[in-house]
Amino acid sequence: MVGELLQILRSQKITLEEDSALWKGGKKGKFGVKEVYGLPISPSVPTFPKKGIWVENVPSKLAFFAWEATWGRVLTLDRLQKRGWQLPNCCFLCGSDEENVNHLLIHCTVARVLWRIVLSLFGAQWVFPEFVKEVVLSWKGLFVGKKREKIWRSIPLFIFWTVWKERNRLAFKGGRS
Repeated sequence: MVGELLQILRSQKITLEEDSALWKGGKKGKFGVKEVYGLPISPSVPTFPKKGIWVENVPSKLAFFAWEATWGRVLTLDRLQKRGWQLPNCCFLCGSDEENVNHLLIHCTVARVLWRIVLSLFGAQWVFPEFVKEVVLSWKGLFVGKKREKIWRSIPLFIFWTVWKERNRLAFKGGRS
């Protein structure tokens, strides 16, 4: 991949044209007071990765779980504590960090092993974002080709579900990961 990038860069020509700033809120990249005036009246809707969640050929329960995880609504130990449950907060998978949805599905050392295995199957490396929402938003499959893109797009949903099921197996049936 590095070789391909260098090849692409070699074919680029540097111009003496100056950089310019574009404003995405205006027409043709131009700033306009009229467009800005409407912003305080109608606050922008935060980006939500619905296209990354409602993926073709993914079971509804997995998509729904990803939806809940993206909103941070999965009943992990930290959320149960906020609801008044008196529970020690220790991740069921790694046993070393507090359990929250981002730790469990992305940053837990046990979950990371699964992420690395799957990424290596595609020859990919990835720097993980902090939040589940950012994972789904930034999960792009441009490099995998058309045939494998549907599979690629479903990977986070299946990993989230697999990690959650294993966490619940350990939480409710006991044992170690």
